[in-house]
Amino acid sequence: MEHISNSELRAFIERRLPPDQLLMVDDHLAVCSDCRAVMEREIRVRRTVSGLQTSFAVSEPHLDYEQILSLALGRKIPPPFEQHAANCASCAFEAEDLRNFVAETGALSRPFREVQPIAPKPRILSWRPRLVWSAVAAAVILGAGFYWQISHHTSRSGAELASLRDGGTQLSLDKNGKLHGAEALQSDQREALQASLTSGRLPVNIPSNLTPNQQETLLGAPTATRPFKVIAPVSQVVIDNQPTFTWERMPAATGYRIRVYAAGYEKIAESPVLQGDSWQANRPLARGQTYTWTVTAESPKGEVRAPAPPQPEAAFEVADTGTAARLEQASASHGTDHLLLAILYARDGAIDEARAQLDLLALQNPGSKLVDQLRASLNQSAPSPISTNPAQ
Repeated sequence: MEHISNSELRAFIERRLPPDQLLMVDDHLAVCSDCRAVMEREIRVRRTVSGLQTSFAVSEPHLDYEQILSLALGRKIPPPFEQHAANCASCAFEAEDLRNFVAETGALSRPFREVQPIAPKPRILSWRPRLVWSAVAAAVILGAGFYWQISHHTSRSGAELASLRDGGTQLSLDKNGKLHGAEALQSDQREALQASLTSGRLPVNIPSNLTPNQQETLLGAPTATRPFKVIAPVSQVVIDNQPTFTWERMPAATGYRIRVYAAGYEKIAESPVLQGDSWQANRPLARGQTYTWTVTAESPKGEVRAPAPPQPEAAFEVADTGTAARLEQASASHGTDHLLLAILYARDGAIDEARAQLDLLALQNPGSKLVDQLRASLNQSAPSPISTNPAQ
């Protein structure tokens, strides 16, 4: 995506653009969160200059640009903000990034060294000399600092290999494959994100006994009745030990009955006759065990079972205690980190949960080809729900 320039953004804020360019920039800002962030910082600096403010209050959880600039230049900031910078990997990264920019270009250091406050005239400036200095400092920020924002942002974005908005964070891979936006995560979590952003794939791991080519094939003659299919759980690990079973409705069906089997086809759970298309198990299933299940539709013409010969069994595994606890903790700690959760769920075979996280990620990244690739990798490794075929 080509970002708008420094001059275009300033002209947009000042409403100096022709109508056609004004609409073009407005459309770009509607879809580009990075340029919106730069614009918001520009507006904040302008308000600082016009109001001649003597201090800069933190209105957001993270440090604003002026405070990050002070950190980059080695200037003192109020203790509460110093404490935030010491504990916030994201703000520390921004300050270090700007510090490197200053070292390479000298864009900010020279103006701040050479600009001195003008000696106040008794009748005009002596009543508020600090405000004049604040205005001078803010003006320098407006010039050199805003230039860094535009030029640095554009150069980094132009070199990105992959980028996704995830919760309140922008995840990206630069041209060297370095991950940005996940500094607060653990090293193994950052490595997992980097691998998926690089490859466009999730690390799907389904127990071999649950994959279709390893499941038992149901014996018997194919049904001649119009088929219906089971939906979930099939060929996956479930976290809840009282899972919910879902299936398609069959035309003319008057009711459905679910049966759950342990090893050796021992029936361990059975539903009453149901009118809907879902049912939660009425008893906890043993963790770490594999189960199969069927749904039988009752109709005026008789009963129809799904899955039916020659389809494989509808098998699933209940997550063991350690896996369930680990995934529940991850969900509690990283509720808005949808890509990370999708990776963790897929890695443990919890396919439905991984799909749900990718759905949330897609809402934040409409039209993203990378999200489509991640979904495709999940679908390739986790086959679609079993469907019965009409008799030939």
